[in-house]
Amino acid sequence: MTDAEKIKELEHELSMYKLNGAIGLYYQLNKFVNDTVEYMRLTGVKTLLSGGKDDDPKRFERVMALIKNAKEHIVDMEDIKIKLGLTGDEEKDKLRKPFIDRIADKRD
Repeated sequence: MTDAEKIKELEHELSMYKLNGAIGLYYQLNKFVNDTVEYMRLTGVKTLLSGGKDDDPKRFERVMALIKNAKEHIVDMEDIKIKLGLTGDEEKDKLRKPFIDRIADKRD
């Protein structure tokens, strides 16, 4: 890895620390829920229930726990979205200054 690549990587890592954690959490939960839905579409109930001898016997329980967690995340996401006034546009929301930084802005 060249010095320029290392600098770019470290700058990216630093920028991640500057993000509002709650906003980041909202969008990570959204990605988790979307991944869960995609997995459900690809898997199907018949596949989960008709396991062969090589299938993991705990697979069904893990998938059901995944679905339950996704449902709980959706409720959490709605709460976060309302409290933070998120728009649903990840880039726009992440660039928005946190409230504590805005209260000191000059007002007309």
